[in-house]
Order: sequence, then structure tokens, then C-alpha cells
Amino acid sequence: MANGETNFETCSDIKRPVAAGTVVVFTIKPLPEPEQFDIEWHIDGPFTGMSRRVPGGVTYDWDTQGERAGSYTVFARLFSKYDGKNPPGQEEVPQEATGLTGLAAPPDPPTGSRTRSAALASQPPDAVPRQFVDATSWKVQVTPSSAVNQEGVVPVSLQRTALIETVDQALWVIIRNRTNAVTFRPYQQFIDGVMGVEQPRGNQVSALPFRGGDAYALLKYATELFLMQEVGLLDPLGVLQSGVIDRTRRPVGVLDPELAMNSLEAQLDDPTQAEALRTTEERRLGRPLNLTQIKRMRDSYYRQLSAETPPGLVLPYLDIIRERLADIPLKPVETLPTHAYGILRSHLTAPLAIELIWSYWHEEGMLAQTLNAVLARFQNRRLTADGRPDPLARFDVDPLRPLGNIFWGWMEDEVHRLTVRRRHFEYEHEYGLKLHGRAIPRGVRPVDRRSKFLEAFHNLLFLTHVFFKEDDDTTIIADGFPVLNALRETHLLLAEGAHNQFGDLPSTARAEMLIMEWLLARPEMRDFLGGRVMVPYEEAWMDRVDTMKSMQGWTDISITHFRDMGVFGEQILLSIRYGNWSVENDPQAAANWARYWRPEIQRYAHAYRSATGVDLTERVDATLPAVLLRQRLATQQRAELDGGRPAPALPGRREAPLPGSITRGRVPAQRELE
Repeated sequence: MANGETNFETCSDIKRPVAAGTVVVFTIKPLPEPEQFDIEWHIDGPFTGMSRRVPGGVTYDWDTQGERAGSYTVFARLFSKYDGKNPPGQEEVPQEATGLTGLAAPPDPPTGSRTRSAALASQPPDAVPRQFVDATSWKVQVTPSSAVNQEGVVPVSLQRTALIETVDQALWVIIRNRTNAVTFRPYQQFIDGVMGVEQPRGNQVSALPFRGGDAYALLKYATELFLMQEVGLLDPLGVLQSGVIDRTRRPVGVLDPELAMNSLEAQLDDPTQAEALRTTEERRLGRPLNLTQIKRMRDSYYRQLSAETPPGLVLPYLDIIRERLADIPLKPVETLPTHAYGILRSHLTAPLAIELIWSYWHEEGMLAQTLNAVLARFQNRRLTADGRPDPLARFDVDPLRPLGNIFWGWMEDEVHRLTVRRRHFEYEHEYGLKLHGRAIPRGVRPVDRRSKFLEAFHNLLFLTHVFFKEDDDTTIIADGFPVLNALRETHLLLAEGAHNQFGDLPSTARAEMLIMEWLLARPEMRDFLGGRVMVPYEEAWMDRVDTMKSMQGWTDISITHFRDMGVFGEQILLSIRYGNWSVENDPQAAANWARYWRPEIQRYAHAYRSATGVDLTERVDATLPAVLLRQRLATQQRAELDGGRPAPALPGRREAPLPGSITRGRVPAQRELE
């Protein structure tokens, strides 16, 4: 290839793989002047060292009959015509006359090339090497052609259904990128750095004061800052970065609107992460990962707020909500406290990518109950009332390490934390999911609950697994309409629960449970509780929870399954909640959704079967998970009694006996004590 820039492009209408025998037409654009250039077409590939040169014109018809399957690179080389008025060895034709830049002498034809350029052959032996420029190349994928054998039988090839892109795929990439950014691993790395470094105070540098409640206050404040910076903000342009606000001035407290795109770009630039990202996202999207294309799809998916000053972009689903509230104005970007009436622009154009189901499954996995048992021992409160020794009797937090001081701050801040009762009522309001335990008042019914959500969500998971089986079968084309209808139903039920405490309680619960995980992951907890070192837990706090379950005689279901349901369930529900499924009629969008989220859907279904015993790939079961967990716990207790061992129970949690249970009305706690 010649050095220098070229103004010519090799163009073709072929963008998809072509079968051998297809005629592919190539054209040079912009059209060069015929009297100025000789044109030679190059065909390279499909294997290293295979190259051909074919003389031609501005248009070249390449017949692929008999070509080997593989990837070919085609480009045109334009030679400046020899001027007979200038003898060889004297002044060359000025470049200004040809209109070319970056022309260079052509190399000798490679040995073994099938055709030598007719223009080169016509040159005098002693002529100076002519200048040339290469047009941009075009890649063509040639596939084997179907041929009829001697018996007249046409071979048939079975292939998967072609993947057709839809613009909402960009939203799924953003959701997955941001939810992965607020998992425990990056949070632990951030908090360890905050709690382990020295902070400047004025002109002096002093260590962090690990006395009183300062250490916990710092931990709490750092957690809020971490979520503020890393949580998914589904806003493409920025709430305060349009119209009257200078885009170069970033207001305090406003999240980076390009955070997801910047994160993807940084991963693609990092050799240690680029390959893993490409392998994962290209398989999900069904095409090579192109950040520019993802940005274009994102901009095409979002909608412009009509008749708004300043203008802004919004998700299609929220644009429908805005149309229904057209009589209510949007609050201006810079609003005085006296102007209280109106819609908060940030809540409309930049919803947070957090789902409360993450907290629900971590609570069912007994994260909060584990830390509550440790806190009770720290306060010297006995949890057993039947004379049995306390399993945590030898748990002593020494004063030489900071964990005890942080526990002190955690205990003193209890009045400012969410109670299990608050979370319980919000679980019912958003998902219709209940918690069982003494902390939940008997006979108190919520005003509103999503009683149909669990059935709709499980029906969606069941239909997606049916779709997966059909999609894997190359003899049929999988129908995406059943999945689309199930997505629409689940989306509407999620929208009904997006009221009252929605948005505030999930983010607060997330911050508090991240702190719980960090406290359990401390080395002091490992030194006392121990755990199975050889079990490959995903996160450092998880073995502490399973160890506490074993010590207290609680459920023997691994925390791994609950963690998986929380992480993957959140990603699935976010893609359903903020998708425009209520008006979507294209089954291809639902098919792409199922293919993109297939790993998360299958991991969630497997974790649900492992925890509750219900296989969502075989049938739709709308039984509350809390009921299924109690039933499995009763089965575990009966097995322990049959083996001659007493069934331990956490005192103070009196529940109604399960049908067929022999636990005499006492069931170990699945909730934190209050």
C-alpha cells in the first residue's frame, strides 16, 4: 500500500456474506478521470500470501464462482498515466496536474501473481516507476455454494437464525456495564482505599480518627459517594448539561452522563480487559463490538422532549409518561426553592439503575440476619433463651483493630437505618414478595401489593427457556411473540409498583447492605468465624454468612444462589422496567432481548431451583419464595430429627407451624431481629 492519504474509496452494495458464484460489483468513488489513471484491482485472500491483480476500470465485476470460502480484501490501485512528452529519467508529471497526494512508486508484482497489469506491461523498459495511490479496501466474506451432485441432490445447510440489530440493545449494554460497576468487588476496593489512607487536614496530615462514630460516619459517607459516582444513570446527555448550562462546567453532585460509554471505551483500550469485553459483548450482540455504533444506537433510542426549555433526551417509556403529564411543567434547571410545583427533570430524564429485588434476595440469603447476630454479641445480648450455649460466646472483638469502633458507630446509627418492616412493605408494593418472621406484624396488610407480578415474571422466564430451545433448533425459526407479550405484561406490573418510596428506598437499602457486606468481609470476621477456604465464593463476605448459618443451625442453602438471584434479577428487571415494551410490536426486539440476557436468565433460573426447589424451565410456579424456603427448612429439620440430632432454632421467632411439620411451631429465623 502507498503511504499517504487517499481520497478514493472502494464501494460495493454487498455487506453480508455471499455464496460462491455470486457476482460482486465494486466501484471507485469519487469517480476518477479516465484520462488521468490506469486502474488495477487487487484481490487478497482468503489465506496469507494469496494475491491477484486484475486490470479494470472504474467498475469491476468480481465473479466468485470457484472461489474458496473465506475472507477476501478487495481494493483498487490508481496509476498516474505515463506522459510521453517527458523522456524517462527527466521531470515527472507534477502532482498538481493529477490532483493526487501521497503518490509513490509501485512495487514489483509479487512472484506467482496470476495477472500482470496491462498498464505496467506497456511501459518502456527504461521508464521511471509510475506513481500510484490505493483506494480504501473492502472486505467480502465468501461462503461455500450449494452444489448439485451427480444424483441431482442439493446439499442443505442448517444455520442459526440471523441476528438483526435493534436500537434498544444500547440500553442493555449500559445497564449491564453500570450494574457490574456497583457490585461488591469494586466497592470493596474503593472503601479499602478510603479507610486505609491518611487524609489531609488543613496544612497537616493526620490519621483517621477511629474513635466515637467518626469511622462509621466516614464509611457511610464514602458508600454514598461511591454509589453517586458509579450507579447507573440512564441519561445520555446530562440533566444539567443542556441549554442554559455550559457543557464544560460540571455541577457538583451531577453524575457523568457518559459514564457507561467512557467505561466501555476504557475497557476496550485496556489490553487486559478488551479481549474479555469483546468476547462477551460481541457474542451477546451477534456482531463485532463497535463503540461508535453503540453510541449511534443509543442516540436513536432516546427521544427528544418536545416543547421543553431547555431541551433534553428521555427514555421512550418515560416519554409516554411525560405526555400523560403534559399539563405539569418541568422544573427549570436552576430553580429557586419557592418554585416547588412541577416535575423534577432529573427524575424524568435520568432514572437510577437500581432494583430493590437485589436487596430482597440478599435479605432472604440472611445477610442482614448474620450481621444482626454479630451485633447482638457485640452488645452482649444473648440470642438463645432455652439454655443452649450461644454459638458466638467466644466472639470477642479486640480494641486494637478498627472493626469494634466501626461496629459501635453502626449500632449508634440504628435509628437512621431502614427497618426490616419498611423493606418488607416495599417488597410487597413493588413485587408482591413477602418476608416471614416476628419482625413482620401479623394481621397488618399492605394497602397495595403486586400479587400478579411473581406469576408474570416466572411466566416470562419459562417462555424464554422455550424460546431458547427453539432458537437452538436449526430446523425452525423461533417465535419471539410469546416472549414479547410476557415482557409487556411484566413491564406494566413493574410500572404499577413505581410509586411512593420507589427510587429512594432501593438506593438507601443498597448502601446499607453494601456496608454490611464490607463489615463481614473484614479480616477480623474471617479470624473468628473462619469458613471453607476451598469454596470459590464470588465475593469475600459470602463465606461468613454460610458459616453463621452452620453455627446457628439455620438453613443450609448456600448464599451463592441468593447472591446470583439478586445480581442477575436486578439486571433482568431493569431491562424490562425501562424498556418501551408497552408499545413494542416487533418480535425481533423481544428475541434480541432473550438472546442478550440469556446468561443472566439461565443463571437466575438455576439459582432459583437450587434455593427453592422449583424449576422455572419446566413450569410456572407463583408460590411465594418465602413459603418455599420455609418448606425446605422444615424438611431439613425433620431430617436432622430423624438422624437423632436436635433441630436448633433461633429463639424469639415464633411462627405458625407448617403443615406436616414436627417443629412444634418454632422455625429458625429468616429475618433479622428487631
